[in-house]
Amino acid sequence: MKQTFYLLLVLILLGCENNTEDIYTYSKIISQSKGYPVFLDMSEIGNIQVKANLPLTAPFKILSNDKYYFVCEMLKGIHVYEKKGGSVSYLCFIACRYIKGVELVNNTLFCNNLADLVVIDVTNPQQITLLHRQTNHFNRFSSFVNYWNILSVAGKGIVAGSESHVLTGTVTDKQPNLDFTEFDKLYGNLTTTVIPDSWFSIHPENDKPYIGMIKMGTDEIYTYGMYNSWAICTFRSGTFGLREEDLWTKPMGKYAPPYYYSNAYPQKMFYQDSLIYILGAGNTNSGYADCITYNESFPFTYNLYFPNFRPVDITYMPTIKAFIVLSGQSVWAYMKSYLDYKIPTDATSIFRIGNNVITLGKELNVYTPTVTTLTLVKTYPAISGKSYLLTGNVLAVANVQGLFLYDISNLENIKLIP
Repeated sequence: MKQTFYLLLVLILLGCENNTEDIYTYSKIISQSKGYPVFLDMSEIGNIQVKANLPLTAPFKILSNDKYYFVCEMLKGIHVYEKKGGSVSYLCFIACRYIKGVELVNNTLFCNNLADLVVIDVTNPQQITLLHRQTNHFNRFSSFVNYWNILSVAGKGIVAGSESHVLTGTVTDKQPNLDFTEFDKLYGNLTTTVIPDSWFSIHPENDKPYIGMIKMGTDEIYTYGMYNSWAICTFRSGTFGLREEDLWTKPMGKYAPPYYYSNAYPQKMFYQDSLIYILGAGNTNSGYADCITYNESFPFTYNLYFPNFRPVDITYMPTIKAFIVLSGQSVWAYMKSYLDYKIPTDATSIFRIGNNVITLGKELNVYTPTVTTLTLVKTYPAISGKSYLLTGNVLAVANVQGLFLYDISNLENIKLIP
């Protein structure tokens, strides 16, 4: 009897010892951290409204219709000037935060507001109407150049930051991970109205999202597509339309889509003299210019590469069959090879008028180009500007003082239109 009792006691003690070991080996209190994305609340940023006069600081584009000039200000909005006879007067300012691209079809503005494409009726600029908002339109590059995108989550929007939250609890061999279900409910939809300072540099055209927008034909707006394609937008009969067109689409279309260079990004896109120009930059000091021409049988693109500079602006001179480029320090030409004209200049715009080339920056200069030389015709130190629009014999120039019109019917006697 005693032997049976001692045997049972030993078994009980051994069982207790094993249970104690199980508790300390497989049950412990730990703390774990989990990161949650913070999404950008666009309700404030996306609010487009009309305000009174605002000073010009960084105009980057001028557009016009039969009644108004629209001077677009980088990361701020659009200044509206009313046409009165041969002169203009300031009318109002359309606040559109983070604007970097814009086009005009009659009385309809297409512009970006951060990554969104917005369509605005400006028949009466003092009482605008938002016709359509295409969210994340400039942030949807799906292949190869996905590094062009700002981080976003489908259905939730752009990620503006992150927050980490610590959960403390007990884990065991049967439940080795903490249950973050309640934290997911609390922190799964964090938002902010604050855009990170790191998103924008002193050169916003170099920053994400990359905006390209040009008017083609009567009412089509070409923008960058998802991959080697155009995203073509229209607004007809009250309806927004969007289609993708690439080299493999039937019919092929008039213009080849942009070629996305590896480790490069587009700084500027515009349409001039039946050419689409895309200026871009690499990770170093290199740059490129895609010059896309229309061809009935097959669109053709001149891919110009500049190893030592990023092109500031470009134009085409048919008389010498040359692309003429501003490097930021000089004027270059590309015919069958590259030529530095060795003309020192910090001009920011270059364009053609007849057989002459015009540069605009701190002053306006008129040149006559040949295949070997660039001859100065005349300098106008009183004419300066950061953007321009050429319409017939009228040159509109915008600078920090406002919008000015010039009669350019005689390039050796350019006159201010009062």
